Amino acid sequence: MIRNLRPSLRGLPRTVAVAGLVLMTACASPSARFYTLAAGVSPPASSRATPAWRIDVRPVKVPAADARSQLVVQVDAAQLKVLEDDRWASSLADEIRSALIAGVSREAGTAGPGAPANGEDVPVYQIAVEVQRFESWPRSHVLVDVVWNVRRSDGAGAVTCRSVLSEPVSDGYQAIVEGHRRAITIVAAQIAEVVRGLAASTADNPARHAAASRKSAPGALSCPDVAQLTDAGFVARQAASKLFPRAVG
Repeated sequence: MIRNLRPSLRGLPRTVAVAGLVLMTACASPSARFYTLAAGVSPPASSRATPAWRIDVRPVKVPAADARSQLVVQVDAAQLKVLEDDRWASSLADEIRSALIAGVSREAGTAGPGAPANGEDVPVYQIAVEVQRFESWPRSHVLVDVVWNVRRSDGAGAVTCRSVLSEPVSDGYQAIVEGHRRAITIVAAQIAEVVRGLAASTADNPARHAAASRKSAPGALSCPDVAQLTDAGFVARQAASKLFPRAVG
């Protein structure tokens, strides 16, 4: 009787291991879903081998509550919900930056980082972006509040603007991502308009370029009107002026 029991004891560790694996599989959470803001953003249609200028989008700043890999949605005006199984493909700041690089490059007809330069004197337009609010209201709307600055690397000019955009969304987290993507696309178009304006102001008047290099910014340029950017198929809506308190729940 003892001789027959020993083989069963030798196989016991393997049986326990298999049972544990089955239990872990049964208790595992469903696979995470990953989203990106850069999807559907194509590069410039007529990319030039030697662009007249380049853009340099600096690292984007986002609110602390959104600086995570998970999507964050509003439960109400004072509470947020962190979605463990719905995540950004990269950090939210990197997602916004990648979408802006592609969008501004396309709309301005210029090149992003790493593109060949047309000699050493090609101006670089540095773009700084700080997201004040990045709100997601399921089955309602998304809200993006962004302060951004475009500055020539040689100091010839700078413009600071603020974009507040609200996009309606339907049910589902994919709809929320698409709403944010539309809003960021509009912001990219606004930035591109300022880049083109700065480039034209210095190209048309080289003497002004020399004078502007000793000043903080050319006063002639103003921030673009959101309503003028609806020809791309996106309708910008001014967000409510009320600022909602935010707290992670």
